[in-house]
Amino acid sequence: MKTAAVIAEYNPFHKGHLYHIEKTRRETGADFILAVMSGDFVQRGAPALTNKFNRTKMALSCGVDAVIELPALYALSSAEFFAGGAVALLDALHVVDVLSFGSEAGEISLFEECASMLVHNHEEISCRTRKLLKKGCSYPAARLQALSSDEGSRFSPLFSSPNNILGLEYCKALYALNSTIRPFTFSRRDRGYHDTSLGETPSCLSSASAIRRALAHEPGAVKNHVPEHVYEILREMRLLTRPVTEDSFSQLLYYKLLMEKEQGFAGYLDCTKDLSDKICKNLPRFTTFTGFVRILKSKELTYTRISRVLMHILLDIKKQEAFLPDFTRRKLPVPYARLLGFRKEASVLLKAIRQNSAIPLITRPAHARRLLAGDDYNMLMQDIRCGCVYESILPRPEGEPPLNEFSRPLERV
Repeated sequence: MKTAAVIAEYNPFHKGHLYHIEKTRRETGADFILAVMSGDFVQRGAPALTNKFNRTKMALSCGVDAVIELPALYALSSAEFFAGGAVALLDALHVVDVLSFGSEAGEISLFEECASMLVHNHEEISCRTRKLLKKGCSYPAARLQALSSDEGSRFSPLFSSPNNILGLEYCKALYALNSTIRPFTFSRRDRGYHDTSLGETPSCLSSASAIRRALAHEPGAVKNHVPEHVYEILREMRLLTRPVTEDSFSQLLYYKLLMEKEQGFAGYLDCTKDLSDKICKNLPRFTTFTGFVRILKSKELTYTRISRVLMHILLDIKKQEAFLPDFTRRKLPVPYARLLGFRKEASVLLKAIRQNSAIPLITRPAHARRLLAGDDYNMLMQDIRCGCVYESILPRPEGEPPLNEFSRPLERV
């Protein structure tokens, strides 16, 4: 049995993702495709446009065999720790042979060589990078400049786009963990991560950013840019008229900031004392989530960084709960694998995970107390709370309670 893994957000699942699944299955000869997917919140510091169960259903209907949730602690983090958490989770399952990702570079040897160099020279490069960050460089630019001139010229393409950067972090995490999982990449065919315009023809693959924008402004236009099953799911969810956005959480965020202003926010993950002071100073100008991010944004603080910090505050993700900086030194950085859904043909894969995994497979959160304790259990409960916050802002009939994650069944296709 050969298993290939993908790490994704599927926000939403589109034809580029379908190409990824089909390409991976064909090129690697995988019997099963396993996805590690962000839950209800995604890496750029935003909510997913629909909940993790709907996105799981999209993935399963388009050929993914099983979907496991990436804990919010990692899903709402930088590229380094997003990748590190996801790779550590996959490595702990002891059933994954290949990790597949799309990239602009499209050459795996370049990723492997650069990742090896970054891991083996970690302390020296990190020291140079920190000095450059203090001078105002962005993180990718600082890390590239921290390399020697020869290394920088050879590896510069890997620091030039979000997909290449993530691919490099995947390979780096595999090296750091001494994993047996083999990386595999292919050249992406879509219009690019930041492209917000839909392709002119259905054969021109559109980005998730473009599809999200269209859903907000011209929802019917996405029909030819997502798989048919996905479009039907979007129709059923009535998302064609109301996707979830950052501003859906404006009132909740304002309340949280208002109630904790006196003690400040430096205790939250990624929030410095200076940023905490800036949040407090500008709170009277708060109108919306996105509007407040724009107020706080500066040359040193990117929009995404601030958005993630505000989400950490909203979701109560604090520094003492996070062990991200030491994830390579912690025995089990992701202490469980929460299954969100699977195809009926994947029962063999699930059996293999149960037999071989170093971490428990959680299929029913209500039973997690039997399998987890202490900080491990608290991490799962943190994810449950994040899901509850997400569900709390969704419209529902009067008198109907929000979705209960403890009783929610797995998605099955």
